Amino acid sequence: MKKNKKKETRFVRFSRRLFMFSFAVFVLGIVALNSYESTLNIHCAKLEKQIASIESDIDGLDMKKLELASFSRIESIAEEKGYKYKQSTATAAVVGVPRE
Repeated sequence: MKKNKKKETRFVRFSRRLFMFSFAVFVLGIVALNSYESTLNIHCAKLEKQIASIESDIDGLDMKKLELASFSRIESIAEEKGYKYKQSTATAAVVGVPRE
């Protein structure tokens, strides 16, 4: 028995090739985009670690600045240089008493 093979038309062959090519481009595109996304995520994670490190350094420097600018530290340095701090006399404000 012989089977009758129908000859494919040019349009069917072209359509099949176009479908296979489109499918291959789609799969390669998905793989490329996933790879690019993972690369970006790794890069973002590294930048976030650097930012956290820099922020902790800034916080440490702010604390050091507050420590160095404290009144007791300034007073001790002034005493080392020969200066003395005198508290001024207490002043009081009376509220609610009219002046005459």
